[in-house]
Amino acid sequence: MGRDLHEAERVRRLLPAQVAVVQAPSVALGALSQADVLLLEDRSWPAAEEDALGRLRSLSAARTLALVLSRLRGEGGERMDVPVVERPYRIDEVVSAVRLALLRRKG
Repeated sequence: MGRDLHEAERVRRLLPAQVAVVQAPSVALGALSQADVLLLEDRSWPAAEEDALGRLRSLSAARTLALVLSRLRGEGGERMDVPVVERPYRIDEVVSAVRLALLRRKG
């Protein structure tokens, strides 16, 4: 899941995964039954999104969700033990991170 419709379509073609396009963590929760992977911007979300973000992190930690975070180049962040791609990124970086996330989910 990401915000770029073209990115989602490229990932759909390159991987045997269901990719949805959403705007925020709260919207992602509603789409989880239809998606294999969540590509989410790692940024400061409004307080209203914290519960949804916490749920996504819990699902990732339990390896029931393949989560990939997207950060701006050089931007730090807390270590979540999930694949991270830095923006702006190339599609091959996204594909590699999604593959790793899917492998972690099955492992």
